[in-house]
Amino acid sequence: MKKIALNVIVNQLLILVLVLILHRKLTILEYINISFYLGSLFLAIGILVLILQSGFFDFFSTSMKKVLSRKHEQTELTSMRPPSEVISMKASFFFRSGLPIILFMLVALYFYSY
Repeated sequence: MKKIALNVIVNQLLILVLVLILHRKLTILEYINISFYLGSLFLAIGILVLILQSGFFDFFSTSMKKVLSRKHEQTELTSMRPPSEVISMKASFFFRSGLPIILFMLVALYFYSY
């Protein structure tokens, strides 16, 4: 729980710094925009890592390696690791970072609309 709270605080400070650097003023609209970009980036990376770890692209990558390689390189293809084994990141970090950012953005959007 302490890690999650620290992660949320660091992400919110990062958003505030980005708003001040990019827009030179702190408004709720600028906060909503930057937090949407950052939260969406975290969620997109998390989804990409999750898909790569599931093995969805393993068959595609080995097939493309077979098609695009030369005949004498075919023996090396069997020793290459598939993408699902190469990715060692955890997708949960990106989801734990992106979801609170999106939730805070939605709260700010609610207050902005009323």
